[in-house]
Amino acid sequence: MRPPTDPDLGWHLRNGADILRLGVPRGDLYSYTMFGYPWISHEWLTDVGLYLSNHYLGFWWLSALFAGLVAAAYLLAARVSKARWEVVIFMTLVAALVALPIVGIRAQVITLVGLAATLYYLFSWYYEPKNHRIYWLIPLMLIWVNLHGGFVAGLLLSGVFLFLATSKTIWQHYSKKALIGPILTTRQLIELGIVIVLMAGVTLINPYTWRVYDEIIRTVFNPAVLKGISEWNPVQWSNPQSQNLIIYTVCLLVLLPWTWRKLDVVKLGLALVFFVIAIASWRNLPFFPLIALPLLVEMIDQLFPKGIHYYLRSRWLILALMPIIIYIGYLRYQEIMPYTHDPSAWGSIANYPYQAVQYIKENHPAGKLFNEYNWGGYLVWQLPEKQVFIDGRMAVWQTPEQDIFADYLVVGKNQEATPEILGRYDVGLALVFANRTSKDYFMAHPEEWKLLYSDKIAMIFQRSDLKSITN
Repeated sequence: MRPPTDPDLGWHLRNGADILRLGVPRGDLYSYTMFGYPWISHEWLTDVGLYLSNHYLGFWWLSALFAGLVAAAYLLAARVSKARWEVVIFMTLVAALVALPIVGIRAQVITLVGLAATLYYLFSWYYEPKNHRIYWLIPLMLIWVNLHGGFVAGLLLSGVFLFLATSKTIWQHYSKKALIGPILTTRQLIELGIVIVLMAGVTLINPYTWRVYDEIIRTVFNPAVLKGISEWNPVQWSNPQSQNLIIYTVCLLVLLPWTWRKLDVVKLGLALVFFVIAIASWRNLPFFPLIALPLLVEMIDQLFPKGIHYYLRSRWLILALMPIIIYIGYLRYQEIMPYTHDPSAWGSIANYPYQAVQYIKENHPAGKLFNEYNWGGYLVWQLPEKQVFIDGRMAVWQTPEQDIFADYLVVGKNQEATPEILGRYDVGLALVFANRTSKDYFMAHPEEWKLLYSDKIAMIFQRSDLKSITN
């Protein structure tokens, strides 16, 4: 379980509430800089679910729900291999720990579930083509496209699976050496190809039809996003958050020499492809432990033919582990509960500008608001009376005359160009980090920008020609 601190959670909750009130959005409602921009809310159905869950259950249960979805995804992926239950459960926990730094209450978890279901249906059909379970991938994709833009990962997984299975069939045709696992016939490969085409076809059944792809392509191939947003940066092996991934990968490599002769090349190929995808950006990191999980489960099952329970059969060992598990659960409970009962936890624990927002609510300072990118989602949710300068939806929003993310990056990095950006958008109020460079311009020009509020997290500046208080 993770605390509800994802920077985008706030606008997801606000959007879910507004969809129930106004319908699926066709344009931006939350910013003044790009108001009306044709926003593609590809997570619209997830946002509704997030809002309703939080409204009726609260953050603790929302956290428990998403923890359950993560566990279910990895468990389903582990069940692709017909190994003993204790191996499946143990390796599910290991894989989930690798993903722990990235997962939480965030819409991306839906894609983990979708990938796991896709993997399960593909291999279930792969081992028993007569069960026709791949046809379940079509309604799965129809639901997925309305839940999260990561549905393209499901199409990619299916396409790579088809390529590897086809390559395996061709290799077996020309080689006398038998390969591990099923060899699909030409007819079966064509059947899979048709299903993938139908999967792609049903993705057009969403409120935005083909334009859902436009938003995804512009995000994935946007250099400013890939460089300027940390979760889109490549995985850094020196970062402590990558340690579990390193251990997981090393385990696979160490076990490979002893087990490769009994492994299916399709599983090996999928693991390799998604390893490359995972290290390309932090947000993709959970994909690799999930896709490689069937492979690792088979390896462990081969190395422990008597089962893990044989080596852990001591009751005293199990009894010793129980208090540790209970204590870890208690710590997670203590970490999440403040967000349900104490709104100030967003400031004291999560480093959001809770107190600064309370100041704005109470004093109503005039002026259009400039805000930090990472705070935009929180402000959309907690300060609806003020439209934001930018939030997590807007990194790829561009017109021929405007690039809002590039304009945002100027403030705090280029003091000479900052006045032009602030003047162009008629900014009169600035809510910025107290410990980062974005405050430097405002502090350097006290005759133009007066300090209204400051704490260890946030600072509020107002243009000198505006009233500090509005009625």
